[in-house]
Amino acid sequence: MGRPENPIPDPTSPLGRLAVALRNGRRDASLSYVELSDRTRFISPGTLQRAASGTHLPRWEVAQAFARVCGMDAEEVARLWQAAYRSTPGRRSGSSSKPPEPRPDRIEDLKDFGPALEELRQANGAPSFRMMQSRARATGRELSRSTAYRISTGQQPPASAECVEAFLVACEVPPRERTAWLDAWRQAQWRAARQEAGRREEMRQLESVVAGNIRGQVSQETAVWMLRKAGFEALERFRRFDAPWSVECLECAATLRLRLSDIVLVRATCPECPTLTARVREAWAELVTNRSGLLSRQHVRALRAAAVLQPRLHRGHLDVPVFVADRPTLNTLQSADWHPALEEALRRHVRRPFYLDVLLVPDDTTSSRQSGLRHRRLAKAAGLIDGPLESVPPRRDVEHTNGAVQADGAAQRVATAVQNNTVRPAPDIRIPWKPTSNSGA
Repeated sequence: MGRPENPIPDPTSPLGRLAVALRNGRRDASLSYVELSDRTRFISPGTLQRAASGTHLPRWEVAQAFARVCGMDAEEVARLWQAAYRSTPGRRSGSSSKPPEPRPDRIEDLKDFGPALEELRQANGAPSFRMMQSRARATGRELSRSTAYRISTGQQPPASAECVEAFLVACEVPPRERTAWLDAWRQAQWRAARQEAGRREEMRQLESVVAGNIRGQVSQETAVWMLRKAGFEALERFRRFDAPWSVECLECAATLRLRLSDIVLVRATCPECPTLTARVREAWAELVTNRSGLLSRQHVRALRAAAVLQPRLHRGHLDVPVFVADRPTLNTLQSADWHPALEEALRRHVRRPFYLDVLLVPDDTTSSRQSGLRHRRLAKAAGLIDGPLESVPPRRDVEHTNGAVQADGAAQRVATAVQNNTVRPAPDIRIPWKPTSNSGA
């Protein structure tokens, strides 16, 4: 036989009445606290004993598990727990004063309604969502547990006045206080309707300016053209100016939904493109360290002398342009022997399937005079030379003649020819960049 329990400090208080009910329920079930803990499966004997001590307010889950295992009336235990919850001073903040009651007159829009109703639920005993559903059904109203949860967490505002009233009934709000909450909801709904009407009117005026026709509506051809100018391609037919549209990014082939109005207002961007360059750069830094050991020393030296430029992922093909500043590096990297090591490093950072295509962009001094200038002009037109990720100065091959160090003869002859105007640089014509790949078929 176990040691007798300590007497309840105040059996007539709300907390004391809850403790008396729990002790009587355990005695009627003829269970010890250890046996009670085994049947609840997640509550320790000490926690159950403190719940029935009359000195601590147990958690809602503990009181419900206590009542369920002992075969007690769950509604009666819930009523006693809520009364004890209301009478417990400083139950939330640890102070001796109760938290301020929520006021519906402070609600300005629908997004404030959920937090205000959650404060109301906490101030009225924090009933569980299951109990709220039961209370609403007992009065002939419908309030599912999922709806009550989404309203309390602010995921969605109440959809109707009936939903608001069911929530208030579930929180046991007196009828005379429900009118203020219903009036606050109608005011917030009216403000939301006015804001939505104003936004639609702004979108209508913007569409009429963009369309430039009598109807004032953007056509399918105009919408697709604007979409491609923004760097996207349509995956479905255009519906409305302000309707979500399934599109594909032309740079990284990511699928997303956006509105044509966001494109016009320059608010539509691809979330995948900014991260692609950073991930390829991380893979390149890992490659030059040769962690896998797949590269020879000659390849490692060549890769450290080169610089990876802005990559492009288009319809599953990952183009990695590599800027080469000298001829020995170009000759070493012309071979595709180092591509498997790069692909292995890329697959650890780029979390999408791709076909690797390495593109060598030589400097103007690494090839012949005309082809070198053309390669550099094409790379600059593609936006690759302006902002490389790594700044690698071009190397100079030197030769020793009679103890004197002279610059490379070919580069010196080119510089002299340009000074004497015997070689005129080609005009800077911006042609689409279509370099050949050295990665094979």
